[in-house]
Amino acid sequence: MWNNLFEGLRRRMTCIYAGIFGLLILLIVFAAYTFIWWNILQHEKDDLVDQIYHEAEEWVDGGEEPCSAVSVREGSMLAYFVTPDGKTVILDQLGQGKIREGLFKHRDYWPSKLDTARMLNNRIFDEKGNAHRYLAAVAPVLNGGRVEGHLYMFKDMEFYYRAAFTTLFKLLCVAALLFALACYFGYWLAGRNIQPIGKMYARQMQFTADASHEMRTPLAVMALATEGLKEDEESQYSDFAKESIEMLCHETQRMSRLTENLMELARGDEGSLPELRIEVDMSTLCKRVGAQLALLAEQKGIALRAQVDDNLQLLGDEAALNRLLIILLDNAIKYSLTNTAIDFIATKSKNNLLLVVRDQGCGISDEDKEKVFDRFYRVDKARSRSQGGLGLGLSLAKTIVLQHHGEIKVLDNKPRGTIMQVLLSLNKD
Repeated sequence: MWNNLFEGLRRRMTCIYAGIFGLLILLIVFAAYTFIWWNILQHEKDDLVDQIYHEAEEWVDGGEEPCSAVSVREGSMLAYFVTPDGKTVILDQLGQGKIREGLFKHRDYWPSKLDTARMLNNRIFDEKGNAHRYLAAVAPVLNGGRVEGHLYMFKDMEFYYRAAFTTLFKLLCVAALLFALACYFGYWLAGRNIQPIGKMYARQMQFTADASHEMRTPLAVMALATEGLKEDEESQYSDFAKESIEMLCHETQRMSRLTENLMELARGDEGSLPELRIEVDMSTLCKRVGAQLALLAEQKGIALRAQVDDNLQLLGDEAALNRLLIILLDNAIKYSLTNTAIDFIATKSKNNLLLVVRDQGCGISDEDKEKVFDRFYRVDKARSRSQGGLGLGLSLAKTIVLQHHGEIKVLDNKPRGTIMQVLLSLNKD
């Protein structure tokens, strides 16, 4: 069974594979379409110029008009024969109506250089609503080496355009089919690539859970033993022994917290965290946790200012949410400077519960913002160790937030400090 972490990675890898393959397919399709259409257009341009010379020869020899009456009537082939200066029309086969108006409307787009051809960009519609798109070419009409005039000929290319777009549509359909196959095989390939990693990760998580579980009992025994030694008033200990007992108590508590956090994270990785089940009065919970942590902050010379709105209700795990608040506030207290303040805000933002913890500590760099939710990551390792930090608090906080389908962000507090922002969905009325 794939857990959520690796399923998300698998999907991202699939998107990358399919995206690269899809882009490659589109490039091939459009390159093929462009190449085919360019070759067709060049061939038609050359052919139309050659046809002008042929029709011009027949006009000089026998007076035969370049275009038939049928082609002029249908608008498939048109001709316009003028003197070299363009002032006198020798032959006008542009027909009547909208096609003639459309061609003269775009007279500036007619080819001006002899023996050349160009597409008229605009479509022209006749009286029946039929669309025409013309390729125009011009060449001289020669009579015994003398230029009689310039013959313009217009060939309707609408059929070629429709055929080209039909071909493009078919190519895109094939591309879509290939893209779907690419997505399927990309998903399968990503699964095969991730499978060994997933197995190793699962074994690691199992080891972490098993080790944490096995450590709980001996740690509990050690905690009781050290607390007993510490509280034994009849015993005569040296100062060194007393310091050693105090250190053992402290480290035992630290190891117990580490064990509990590791077990909680392991349950989160396995997807075995409890589902949302009860309605939690977040107003009361925030006020209670704020009052508890305010005493700890006061011991460090830090003011904890709580602003909690009333009637904040959401479905969730009350114990987990309580732990989330403790982690956020405790983290802010650890990294705040003496004689500063921490603002704790709980309010409603649209249909969400907004939790904000704003401190005036040393802040977090942009580089560290990307890593603070990683396990065992500490911004200031030396300072974290001296203050008892394990590097698991924010990772566990993110796990709890995701459990409740929310989001957590790290922001800068201007001019100094850090803002931890949590957004959770409230109950709908």
